[in-house]
Amino acid sequence: MDEVFSYISQDNIASAEMMLERLNERIANLAEFPNMGSVLPDEEYTIIRRGYRFIVIHPYLVFYRIIDNTVIIHRILHSRRDYLRALFD
Repeated sequence: MDEVFSYISQDNIASAEMMLERLNERIANLAEFPNMGSVLPDEEYTIIRRGYRFIVIHPYLVFYRIIDNTVIIHRILHSRRDYLRALFD
């Protein structure tokens, strides 16, 4: 989240603060609704076997896993990035 804020705040601090608020609000929703995120299709990607889910907070993707009823955020990536390579290489 620090990187997101740093990048956006170079152009507009208010926009960066608004994006962090959006990220925080949506990520907080995972505490009550941990299964709200999507999984990638098993036939295309093997990460579903690792238990990864994601939510979209445009233009970012938040990747997380649920372990022992706890939501673990692994990465927040811009949707234009090659997120599979960033997550698993």
